[in-house]
Amino acid sequence: MTDSLVVWLVSTKSVGGRKVHGCGFKGDDRSSMSTHLDVHNPPLGNICIVDTTCRDGEQMPGISFTLEEKLEIARKLEEMGVEQLETFATYNESDRRCAKLIKAQSKSISVMGWNRMVKADIADSIGNGVDAVSISTDTSDIALEHKLKITRMKQLELLADCVSYAKDQGVYVCFNAGDATRTSIDYLVEFASVGKEAGGDRFRICDTIGVLTPASSKKLVHSVMSAVDIDVEFHAHNDFGLAVANALAACEAAAPFEDRTLWVSTTVNGLGERAGNVSLEVFVMNLHSHYGVDKYHTEHILPLCKHVEQASGLGIPLNHPIVGENMFTHKSGIHVDGVLKNPRLYEAFDPSKLGMTRKIALGKHSGKASIRHKLDQLGLAAPPSAIEPLRHEVSRVGEMKKRNITDEEFVTIFNSVVPRTNANDPKKTVAVDASPITNMPRS
Repeated sequence: MTDSLVVWLVSTKSVGGRKVHGCGFKGDDRSSMSTHLDVHNPPLGNICIVDTTCRDGEQMPGISFTLEEKLEIARKLEEMGVEQLETFATYNESDRRCAKLIKAQSKSISVMGWNRMVKADIADSIGNGVDAVSISTDTSDIALEHKLKITRMKQLELLADCVSYAKDQGVYVCFNAGDATRTSIDYLVEFASVGKEAGGDRFRICDTIGVLTPASSKKLVHSVMSAVDIDVEFHAHNDFGLAVANALAACEAAAPFEDRTLWVSTTVNGLGERAGNVSLEVFVMNLHSHYGVDKYHTEHILPLCKHVEQASGLGIPLNHPIVGENMFTHKSGIHVDGVLKNPRLYEAFDPSKLGMTRKIALGKHSGKASIRHKLDQLGLAAPPSAIEPLRHEVSRVGEMKKRNITDEEFVTIFNSVVPRTNANDPKKTVAVDASPITNMPRS
């Protein structure tokens, strides 16, 4: 592969009456690249996103969204440029009403209702206004024997019946193989073929218990797409922490199939059963930074993630990739010294892409550059000889407190370390009352 970005063309397709577009690098534009080694990343297929925060995300134990919260999730997904969202559109009145309202407010995003492989469920979803349906069953031997208690032949009969029924109603149809990753490839191909012949538009491969690796994800997707001429969706779970990596591998596997689309199922903040699903924000920023895909509006990521954080009641961990508070918060001396000289030394991408800001924290292992930065930030003047004593005291208090030092605590440290000469100096009038550093309680 040459040391230049690969260029490939993509197609425009219609899903539920909505136009969806593929993706690819923009010539030799390297502005989004994280490293020069990104030029060696394989090309991706024609990629679209179906976000299932309002379905699989809400299946996570302890998570429940109100109607208004779901409507706002849908609005923010649409602002970001996500092509489709999946929600429940049957089973209870709240979900039925929500599906209708989401569809009514949507302008560019397709609305898909999730269903069991039951015609009555499908009819109910379609009656609540969705333009697409997903029809789900489990295809592994263990599921057929112990859960569904039907044969493969019977399952294929039901599949054909449900898919053809949905297509007769004029909606876009995705049919799903739950537990696909414990299903033989031969049967997956047969299942996908039957669904396609019945009129299905897309085949969903579900790694229901999250057991794939990137290599096996690529192999599985390529095998299915080679055998059946149909768009494929990749629905991954994060039980081994590989959901995003597996999704990217699936996207690479779809590259040879230029006339088809590889859909990736995501959830905001990685919500979902057990360890969750493919994190939307992490997946999109990987597309943007490593593969040059810029069709999703990254400036809308943070407001969406914050809304879902509040609606779900599940806080975003400080060290969560992309939107965690620590992504652009620096404490250790060597890192702060570098970031203050050139942020690219210790940041994978510009925080402004997400509407985030850079922060310098003080605590154990803070260096002199951090001390000088905080002094300037607070308008405090200290002689050069005071910098090292300040650093030492900040490190000591940070260790004792087991957290970062607040501005108020830093002012107290400053007043205890820097001699109170020139008391009328306006740069020292910012000092506030604070508890003495000695005998400071642990917290």
